[in-house]
Amino acid sequence: MPFCRFSPVVPPRRRAVAPVALALLLVACERRPTPSRSESAAPPLSGAADSAARRRVESGWNGAAGPALLIQGPARDEAIALYPTADDSDAVAQLDSASMRQLPVTLVGRGGALLTGLLGAPSGDGTDECERWPLRTLQPDSVTAWGVGFVNARISPIALDSVEVLSARDSMALAAEASRLASTVTLPTDAAFQGLRFTAHDIRRFTAAPGVQGLVAHLVRRVNQEANPREEQTLLIAERDSGATTGPYQLAYVERDFGKEEAVITPEVLAGGRLAGGPPFFVVARDNDAGISYRMIERAGARRWRARWSSGAISCS
Repeated sequence: MPFCRFSPVVPPRRRAVAPVALALLLVACERRPTPSRSESAAPPLSGAADSAARRRVESGWNGAAGPALLIQGPARDEAIALYPTADDSDAVAQLDSASMRQLPVTLVGRGGALLTGLLGAPSGDGTDECERWPLRTLQPDSVTAWGVGFVNARISPIALDSVEVLSARDSMALAAEASRLASTVTLPTDAAFQGLRFTAHDIRRFTAAPGVQGLVAHLVRRVNQEANPREEQTLLIAERDSGATTGPYQLAYVERDFGKEEAVITPEVLAGGRLAGGPPFFVVARDNDAGISYRMIERAGARRWRARWSSGAISCS
């Protein structure tokens, strides 16, 4: 309790206002002093917010990517929003804010095209039978195809040069190199695929680092049995030694899946880039009968790549 000292004697000339003054003085004495701003403790971070931030870090999400990864939806003017974690309400709120403020979205194409667009409101939800990632309207500023998009992120695209633009001789040489690399993969597979030739589904070259050539390839082997058709799907990334422009590549990353034709995971590289000057990465769609999921694969060093972040699956298309 605060302590105030005052004299009960009221001078003659102020005797008429003494009761009021005394009352005000007593009220002032009973009030506790308000602590200064510097003395007030900051409110602690709520348990829910701390838990959400921890889950985001544990998922491998790159904070430089912003609140969400956008994937082109069924149409060019629709975007699928992939959040760091499935229940990241903070990321949802950030994307809603970006939509209301009409912040520009950066879009990246597989060939290295860099576009912009305006993100709109949600345009569809799932049903009891079909769980979909939330769709949002999008207004691209160009008719050029895009693969992935980011909000509030600084990104430099990576051009993925298709083998189709090479001469027939160079194209055949690169396909042979991709098949050689796939044949050295030691990941488990079905014995039925042993000895079968690889079919190059997609092969692309890119610059992994200054003076370092990279190769990303998708190869397939099939067992064409009418009663039990099976496939083996291989996605690999390889690099040449720094400064080399000829000679063999060396494996830097590989993932492989095999099984029944409808159940095997089929990969597709959508686009690549660098976030805030960081290491190169690719966004890969992974499609099978359980749905479509997405993965960010990032360069971790010379001839070393890793799967950094993966989304859940869309249960229907």
